Amino acid sequence: MSEGAQQQQASGLQKHWFPVLAGIIILAIVGVLGYKYMAREQIPVMKPLQDFSLDNSNGSAFTFSEGKGKVRLVEFMFTNCPDICPATTYNMSKLQDQLKEKKLFGDKVEFISITFDPDFDTAEVLQQYADKFKADQNGWKFLRGDEQAIEKVTKDFGIAVLKQPDGTIAHTARMFLVDGDGNMRRAYGMAADMDMDQMMKEMVQLAD
Repeated sequence: MSEGAQQQQASGLQKHWFPVLAGIIILAIVGVLGYKYMAREQIPVMKPLQDFSLDNSNGSAFTFSEGKGKVRLVEFMFTNCPDICPATTYNMSKLQDQLKEKKLFGDKVEFISITFDPDFDTAEVLQQYADKFKADQNGWKFLRGDEQAIEKVTKDFGIAVLKQPDGTIAHTARMFLVDGDGNMRRAYGMAADMDMDQMMKEMVQLAD
């Protein structure tokens, strides 16, 4: 084969392989993006949640839709709870610190704690409870309301509540991950049943 023919063949191969290589790179990029997309889809929408309005412990009114665009971790509790509630709130304070390190807390992820016992849990009591757990209230709301308002919210979240003769409250031990569109995405256990790694991973995933 002459030198000219060899050069022509080499040039043809280069022209042939360039679009092939470009195609491989594009497919790789699409594959990575597709994988990330599928990973996000692994957290199903359980149900859309109704909007609600309650009173914030700082004295202001709070409407759930104000947090649109933010991922929310919602806890139901009462400050006189002897075990599950304070253990849950303590774990949430640890998650708060981790989210702050990732620069997500407040701006992209918000915590909401709603009391079952507004008669005892006044705004002042809730503020003291928040301070006890070093809650940053720029991104963590402690809410109360009258019995009818609280009942509406608990029913929408699927929480059962029963006040005992001794004043304690039996309730469904669940907390919830809510996306920026107000959809319930995950129900978690409370206290020792909280999978902290999973919760952190899924909050970050929805906030990304």
